[in-house]
Amino acid sequence: MKVAKFIKTNTIEWNDIICCQVFTAGCNFRCPYCYASEEIEKKENFLNTDEILRTIENTESIEGVIITGGEPLVHSDLYKFLKVVRTMGKKIRLDTNGSMPAVLDDLIGANLVDFVSMDIKAPLTAEDYAMTSYAIVDPEDIEKSIEIIMDSGIDYEFTTTVVPIHITEDDIESICASIKGAKCYRINQFKPGSCLDPTLNQISPYKQKTIMNMVEIAKKYVKKVTVSGF
Repeated sequence: MKVAKFIKTNTIEWNDIICCQVFTAGCNFRCPYCYASEEIEKKENFLNTDEILRTIENTESIEGVIITGGEPLVHSDLYKFLKVVRTMGKKIRLDTNGSMPAVLDDLIGANLVDFVSMDIKAPLTAEDYAMTSYAIVDPEDIEKSIEIIMDSGIDYEFTTTVVPIHITEDDIESICASIKGAKCYRINQFKPGSCLDPTLNQISPYKQKTIMNMVEIAKKYVKKVTVSGF
Protein backbone atom coordinates (compact mmCIF):
# COMPACT_ATOMS: atom_id res chain seq x y z
CA MET A 1 0.00 0.00 0.00
CA LYS A 2 1.36 3.41 -0.93
CA VAL A 3 1.42 5.59 2.19
CA ALA A 4 2.18 9.29 1.74
CA LYS A 5 2.03 10.44 5.37
CA PHE A 6 1.72 9.01 8.87
CA ILE A 7 0.67 10.91 11.98
CA LYS A 8 1.30 8.94 15.15
CA THR A 9 -1.16 10.66 17.47
CA ASN A 10 -4.47 12.46 16.93
CA THR A 11 -7.13 12.87 19.63
CA ILE A 12 -9.67 15.11 17.88
CA GLU A 13 -10.61 13.38 14.62
CA TRP A 14 -12.58 10.45 16.04
CA ASN A 15 -14.62 11.01 19.20
CA ASP A 16 -11.56 11.66 21.39
CA ILE A 17 -10.18 8.19 20.64
CA ILE A 18 -6.38 8.27 20.62
CA CYS A 19 -5.60 7.49 17.00
CA CYS A 20 -2.88 7.46 14.44
CA GLN A 21 -3.59 8.58 10.87
CA VAL A 22 -2.42 6.80 7.76
CA PHE A 23 -2.67 8.93 4.61
CA THR A 24 -2.64 6.84 1.44
CA ALA A 25 -1.30 8.31 -1.78
CA GLY A 26 -3.36 8.77 -4.92
CA CYS A 27 -7.04 9.38 -5.58
CA ASN A 28 -9.52 8.70 -8.35
CA PHE A 29 -10.96 12.20 -7.86
CA ARG A 30 -9.28 15.55 -8.41
CA CYS A 31 -11.50 17.83 -6.34
CA PRO A 32 -10.18 21.37 -6.97
CA TYR A 33 -10.66 22.39 -3.32
CA CYS A 34 -8.77 19.38 -1.94
CA TYR A 35 -6.20 20.38 0.69
CA ALA A 36 -4.36 17.03 0.52
CA SER A 37 -2.66 17.69 -2.81
CA GLU A 38 0.70 16.54 -1.44
CA GLU A 39 -0.76 13.13 -0.61
CA ILE A 40 -2.76 12.54 -3.78
CA GLU A 41 0.02 13.69 -6.10
CA LYS A 42 2.84 11.79 -4.39
CA LYS A 43 4.58 9.43 -6.83
CA GLU A 44 7.68 8.26 -4.94
CA ASN A 45 9.39 7.99 -1.54
CA PHE A 46 6.42 6.28 0.06
CA LEU A 47 6.57 5.32 3.73
CA ASN A 48 7.30 1.74 4.75
CA THR A 49 4.03 0.05 5.73
CA ASP A 50 5.78 -2.62 7.80
CA GLU A 51 7.39 0.09 9.92
CA ILE A 52 4.04 1.83 10.33
CA LEU A 53 2.42 -1.42 11.45
CA ARG A 54 5.23 -2.00 13.97
CA THR A 55 4.71 1.48 15.36
CA ILE A 56 0.97 0.89 15.71
CA GLU A 57 1.51 -2.46 17.41
CA ASN A 58 4.20 -1.20 19.79
CA THR A 59 2.39 1.98 20.85
CA GLU A 60 -0.05 0.92 23.56
CA SER A 61 -1.69 4.35 23.72
CA ILE A 62 -2.97 4.05 20.14
CA GLU A 63 -6.59 2.92 20.36
CA GLY A 64 -7.57 3.39 16.74
CA VAL A 65 -6.27 3.83 13.22
CA ILE A 66 -7.74 6.32 10.75
CA ILE A 67 -7.17 5.36 7.12
CA THR A 68 -7.56 8.42 4.94
CA GLY A 69 -6.03 9.91 1.83
CA GLY A 70 -6.26 10.50 -0.99
CA GLU A 71 -8.69 7.65 -1.49
CA PRO A 72 -7.75 4.49 0.45
CA LEU A 73 -10.03 2.18 -1.53
CA VAL A 74 -7.96 2.50 -4.72
CA HIS A 75 -5.25 0.37 -3.07
CA SER A 76 -5.73 -3.35 -3.70
CA ASP A 77 -3.69 -4.30 -0.63
CA LEU A 78 -5.73 -2.17 1.79
CA TYR A 79 -7.59 -5.32 2.88
CA LYS A 80 -4.34 -6.97 3.94
CA PHE A 81 -3.21 -3.87 5.84
CA LEU A 82 -6.49 -3.56 7.74
CA LYS A 83 -6.49 -7.25 8.58
CA VAL A 84 -3.11 -6.87 10.28
CA VAL A 85 -4.34 -3.81 12.18
CA ARG A 86 -7.41 -5.75 13.31
CA THR A 87 -5.27 -8.54 14.77
CA MET A 88 -3.72 -5.90 17.03
CA GLY A 89 -7.12 -5.14 18.53
CA LYS A 90 -7.21 -1.56 17.23
CA LYS A 91 -10.35 0.24 16.10
CA ILE A 92 -10.43 1.22 12.43
CA ARG A 93 -11.96 4.27 10.82
CA LEU A 94 -12.11 4.52 7.03
CA ASP A 95 -12.45 7.82 5.14
CA THR A 96 -13.75 7.41 1.58
CA ASN A 97 -15.40 9.24 -1.29
CA GLY A 98 -17.83 6.36 -1.78
CA SER A 99 -17.01 5.71 -5.43
CA MET A 100 -16.09 2.03 -4.94
CA PRO A 101 -19.07 0.40 -3.19
CA ALA A 102 -18.04 -3.22 -3.86
CA VAL A 103 -14.69 -2.73 -2.11
CA LEU A 104 -16.36 -0.87 0.75
CA ASP A 105 -18.90 -3.66 1.15
CA ASP A 106 -16.14 -6.29 1.28
CA LEU A 107 -14.23 -4.45 4.02
CA ILE A 108 -17.31 -3.90 6.15
CA GLY A 109 -18.44 -7.49 5.59
CA ALA A 110 -15.04 -8.75 6.74
CA ASN A 111 -15.40 -6.77 9.99
CA LEU A 112 -12.39 -4.62 9.14
CA VAL A 113 -14.09 -1.25 9.72
CA ASP A 114 -15.64 0.23 12.87
CA PHE A 115 -16.47 3.68 11.53
CA VAL A 116 -16.89 5.11 8.02
CA SER A 117 -16.67 8.78 7.14
CA MET A 118 -17.98 9.21 3.60
CA ASP A 119 -17.56 12.51 1.82
CA ILE A 120 -20.51 13.39 -0.42
CA LYS A 121 -19.15 15.88 -2.90
CA ALA A 122 -22.36 17.18 -4.47
CA PRO A 123 -25.98 16.33 -5.28
CA LEU A 124 -26.13 12.85 -6.74
CA THR A 125 -26.04 13.61 -10.45
CA ALA A 126 -23.21 12.90 -12.86
CA GLU A 127 -23.08 16.57 -13.84
CA ASP A 128 -22.83 17.87 -10.29
CA TYR A 129 -20.17 15.32 -9.36
CA ALA A 130 -18.13 16.14 -12.44
CA MET A 131 -18.15 19.81 -11.42
CA THR A 132 -16.91 19.14 -7.88
CA SER A 133 -14.66 16.10 -8.33
CA TYR A 134 -13.20 16.75 -11.79
CA ALA A 135 -13.88 13.07 -12.48
CA ILE A 136 -16.41 10.86 -14.26
CA VAL A 137 -18.55 9.44 -11.48
CA ASP A 138 -21.53 7.10 -11.64
CA PRO A 139 -24.08 8.46 -9.13
CA GLU A 140 -25.36 4.91 -8.63
CA ASP A 141 -22.02 4.01 -7.06
CA ILE A 142 -22.39 6.86 -4.58
CA GLU A 143 -25.99 5.82 -3.82
CA LYS A 144 -24.92 2.21 -3.30
CA SER A 145 -22.17 3.24 -0.87
CA ILE A 146 -24.67 5.32 1.10
CA GLU A 147 -27.01 2.33 1.28
CA ILE A 148 -24.21 -0.02 2.36
CA ILE A 149 -23.09 2.32 5.12
CA MET A 150 -26.55 3.06 6.47
CA ASP A 151 -27.47 -0.64 6.50
CA SER A 152 -24.15 -1.83 7.92
CA GLY A 153 -24.84 -1.50 11.64
CA ILE A 154 -21.47 0.20 12.21
CA ASP A 155 -20.98 3.82 13.20
CA TYR A 156 -20.68 6.39 10.43
CA GLU A 157 -21.00 9.96 9.25
CA PHE A 158 -21.50 11.66 5.93
CA THR A 159 -19.68 14.90 5.19
CA THR A 160 -19.66 17.71 2.66
CA THR A 161 -17.16 20.53 2.22
CA VAL A 162 -19.08 23.69 1.37
CA VAL A 163 -17.06 25.57 -1.25
CA PRO A 164 -19.01 28.73 -2.21
CA ILE A 165 -18.68 28.31 -5.99
CA HIS A 166 -19.60 24.61 -5.83
CA ILE A 167 -22.10 24.02 -3.00
CA THR A 168 -25.22 26.09 -2.30
CA GLU A 169 -27.99 25.80 0.27
CA ASP A 170 -30.15 24.09 -2.37
CA ASP A 171 -27.34 21.57 -2.90
CA ILE A 172 -27.30 20.81 0.84
CA GLU A 173 -31.04 20.17 0.63
CA SER A 174 -30.53 17.73 -2.24
CA ILE A 175 -27.60 15.94 -0.59
CA CYS A 176 -29.38 15.53 2.73
CA ALA A 177 -32.55 14.29 1.06
CA SER A 178 -30.41 11.49 -0.41
CA ILE A 179 -29.28 10.42 3.09
CA LYS A 180 -32.61 10.91 4.85
CA GLY A 181 -32.60 9.20 8.24
CA ALA A 182 -28.81 9.13 8.52
CA LYS A 183 -27.19 9.18 11.97
CA CYS A 184 -24.81 12.06 11.37
CA TYR A 185 -23.96 14.64 8.74
CA ARG A 186 -20.96 16.95 9.07
CA ILE A 187 -20.62 20.23 7.20
CA ASN A 188 -16.98 21.10 6.63
CA GLN A 189 -16.07 24.74 6.25
CA PHE A 190 -13.99 25.44 3.15
CA LYS A 191 -10.43 26.46 3.97
CA PRO A 192 -8.50 28.20 1.20
CA GLY A 193 -4.73 28.22 1.23
CA SER A 194 -3.54 24.86 -0.08
CA CYS A 195 -6.17 23.88 -2.65
CA LEU A 196 -5.33 21.51 -5.48
CA ASP A 197 -6.59 24.26 -7.79
CA PRO A 198 -4.69 27.35 -6.55
CA THR A 199 -7.29 29.72 -8.02
CA LEU A 200 -9.66 28.65 -5.23
CA ASN A 201 -7.26 30.02 -2.64
CA GLN A 202 -8.62 33.47 -3.48
CA ILE A 203 -12.21 32.55 -2.58
CA SER A 204 -13.62 33.53 0.81
CA PRO A 205 -15.43 30.81 2.80
CA TYR A 206 -19.11 31.13 3.62
CA LYS A 207 -20.02 33.35 6.55
CA GLN A 208 -21.23 31.63 9.71
CA LYS A 209 -24.83 32.71 9.06
CA THR A 210 -24.90 30.81 5.77
CA ILE A 211 -23.34 27.74 7.36
CA MET A 212 -25.97 27.76 10.11
CA ASN A 213 -28.71 28.03 7.48
CA MET A 214 -27.25 24.90 5.92
CA VAL A 215 -27.29 23.21 9.32
CA GLU A 216 -31.00 23.96 9.71
CA ILE A 217 -31.70 22.55 6.25
CA ALA A 218 -29.76 19.37 7.04
CA LYS A 219 -31.62 18.91 10.34
CA LYS A 220 -34.83 18.28 8.39
CA TYR A 221 -33.34 15.05 7.06
CA VAL A 222 -30.67 13.67 9.39
CA LYS A 223 -30.58 12.94 13.11
CA LYS A 224 -27.42 14.84 14.01
CA VAL A 225 -25.65 17.70 12.23
CA THR A 226 -22.19 18.93 13.13
CA VAL A 227 -19.90 21.60 11.72
CA SER A 228 -16.11 21.60 11.52
CA GLY A 229 -13.57 24.13 10.38
CA PHE A 230 -14.55 27.20 12.40
